[in-house]
Order: sequence, then C-alpha cells, then structure tokens
Amino acid sequence: MRARCYRCQNIFDTDRFGVQTCPSCGSEVFLPDPNAPKATLPAQPAEVEGAPPPQGAGSPGLGAAPPGWPAAGARPSGFGPLPPGQLPTEERSAPFAERKARGFFASYFETFKLVALDSARFFRQVKVSEPGSAVLFGVISFTVGTWVSLVFRFLTARGAVNLVSQLSQQMKGEGVDTGPILSMLQGLTVTSMVAQLLVTPIFGLFAIYFAAGLFHLLLLVVHGAPRRFEATLTLVGYAYGIFLLEALPVCGGLIAVAWYAIIAIQGLAEVQRCGLGKAVFAVVTPMLAACLCLCATAGVAVKALWPALGGAPGSGVPSPPTRL
Repeated sequence: MRARCYRCQNIFDTDRFGVQTCPSCGSEVFLPDPNAPKATLPAQPAEVEGAPPPQGAGSPGLGAAPPGWPAAGARPSGFGPLPPGQLPTEERSAPFAERKARGFFASYFETFKLVALDSARFFRQVKVSEPGSAVLFGVISFTVGTWVSLVFRFLTARGAVNLVSQLSQQMKGEGVDTGPILSMLQGLTVTSMVAQLLVTPIFGLFAIYFAAGLFHLLLLVVHGAPRRFEATLTLVGYAYGIFLLEALPVCGGLIAVAWYAIIAIQGLAEVQRCGLGKAVFAVVTPMLAACLCLCATAGVAVKALWPALGGAPGSGVPSPPTRL
C-alpha cells in the first residue's frame, strides 16, 4: 500500500500500518489501520433525580477525566500533545485569535509563550486561515519592543553627548577631531525619535509582508510550499512576536533576531509541511544576503571616513596638506 508524508508530501510504499518513517525527510508518519476495532464507550447510567453527582475529574474512579484531558468545565487550550508524526485532524485557533473571549492581555501572553517556547507544536496545529490576527500580533510585538529600544537609545545618546563634549575639550590640543561623532549623537533629537516612533508600526507591517513574500517565493523555487501564502504569512506574523525582546537593553535586538530565525525555521517546516531542509533554505538565504549587504555598506562607510580619521596622531597616514 501507499502512504503520504504529511511534512514533505512524499508518497512511499509500506507493508504495515502504524508509525512509519518517511524515506525522504525521516519524519514519523502514523498510518491508522482501517480494519482495527473501534473503541466503544461504556454506557453511562441514567441520572436519578436527587442522586449525588459523579466523581469529578480531579479524583480517580467513574467519571474521572483521562490523563492529559482538561478538567470538567475547563476551556481546552487546543494545543495538546499528538502521537509521533501524526497530523492534527483539525487546526486550532491561536489564543490571540480568540482575544475577545479570552481577554487581550491573557491571550497575547499565552500566544507569546507558545510561539517562543513551543513553536514546532504551535505551528503544527495553528489555524492558517486567520492571518489577520497573526499580523496584528506581530505588529504589536514589534512596535512595543522597538519603542522601548528607541527610548532607551535616546536616553543613552543624551548621556553620550555630554561625555563626548567633555572629551573633546580635553583632547582639543591633541589634534583629535570628535566633531563627526558629536554631530551624529546630537542628531538624535526628540523630533527624530518621535518620527521613528510613528513610523515603527508601518515599518513592522511592511516587514512582515515582505518577509512572508520572500520566504514563500524561495519555497516555491524548491517546491516546498504545498499550502497557500496565508500559511506563510501566519508563520511570519506570529514569529515576529519574538521581537518584543527588543525591549531588553543592550543585546535585546541580537537575541530577538537569533530567536526569530530559529522559530521561523521550525515554524515554516511545520506550517508548510515542507521539511526542515527547505525551511532552512528559505529563512537562512535572505539573512545571509542581508549580512553581506551590511558588511559591504560598512566597508564603504569606513573607506569614506578613513581620510578624516587619517589625520589623527599615530594612525600612520599623513595628514592632508594645509593651504596657507
């Protein structure tokens, strides 16, 4: 008989039911036996008026909930454990997509915890037909994290201006020109900071759609996008929630970028059922291209500023001639 892998969509032959190993991507696939007897639930006794209620889910005995099930009256989270390699029979809405019923802050932090700490299981089961909630989640997280980071950098720059001003007075007689550094720090005014705060949500929205389009295009190149664009957009939207960590001082941005790459690779493999290799290609390729562009830009900037730095004592580069 023939079976299909839910991750890479590869069709392979097998002679048994149960857990299979895909020969293409190595994923475990559960193939149920159609002839296996179906489990029947025991008949429940009829309720008698005035009889005591059955035992609750928290105590053993008749009426107790099976292990791992939610207690009676509890709202299921929708993201429970699955057998190895088994695809969920139905997708579940993310907690943030149910924010009207759950509450905004409770649903936001529950979704953030799932994305950050259990991304593979979350994206394996999340409903991809609700990309609007995912984009809103990503824009809010990116905006809040960037706003806190901008305010912190503004306050740090104010202190740096005073420090550089004092150093320039002390080093004026040594021929060191601190003017360019001082001008750059003084350019971080209140007006520029407010302008960046206003532009941040728009930039976050653009970045989410741009990243989703780029990831999806690269997946199409390697035939790794069996599902529609909204699945990739859902992944990028929820993955951008990790940029809330930009609010951490000093190294928050670096942590957020590294964590985002890990979540995007794991989530893209699950949400598009494309396998880990194709997900790594789609995520890492544009990041490597961006790093090369940044290195090239930094090299051009250093080359342009080198003549100004060459007049400093001990640089080994002669100062330009002075016209009398």
